[in-house]
Amino acid sequence: MSRASRKEDQFYEMLHALSKDVLAAVTVWDEVTKGWPESKGRIPEVAALEIACDATENKILEELNTSFITPFDREDLGALARDLGEVGDLAEGTSARYEIFDVHEMIPEAAQMTALIVECMTNMEELFARFHDFRTDAKVKELARKIGSLEDEGDIAYRDALGHIFNRPDDPIHVLKWKSLLDQMEHTLDYCKAIANNVSAVIMKNA
Repeated sequence: MSRASRKEDQFYEMLHALSKDVLAAVTVWDEVTKGWPESKGRIPEVAALEIACDATENKILEELNTSFITPFDREDLGALARDLGEVGDLAEGTSARYEIFDVHEMIPEAAQMTALIVECMTNMEELFARFHDFRTDAKVKELARKIGSLEDEGDIAYRDALGHIFNRPDDPIHVLKWKSLLDQMEHTLDYCKAIANNVSAVIMKNA
């Protein structure tokens, strides 16, 4: 029986579709960040892409609830879908906060962090394109490791950014709003690493 004809293998296809939806959302978020404030009008694009992410995530979870057979542990499968969905949610929520918080200009580390998020999701999309062969395709594990290393780079950018904003103690509102935004960006990278770690765990459990 071919891989495509096995009902449980639809989960690989849906995870890949979700990773593509999330990549699209974080890519526009990155473009909004780099183009701010002229890019303010593109915030609704991120929101529309996040709705697509939600729809794909919900489809996976609904199918998971009605399927007797899954290609690997159903808890791991659900966690992958939910964590990918969280990345899309954070892209939408953080980009919306640029306008809510009345951000006048971007700090350079913000664009650095969103660029790292795009790089994580670019690798994630390739990972999930190959995931159906995770037992034999060594590239899957390599991509998971790379995403983890990108998150480590994000930790450095986050610390640098905190140093940047706390150098303006005379402007507590600036510090508060940027601390909140940077925390959201760090959480996004954390979710990327959590997905990569979960993929590595799936490989180990099914070796």
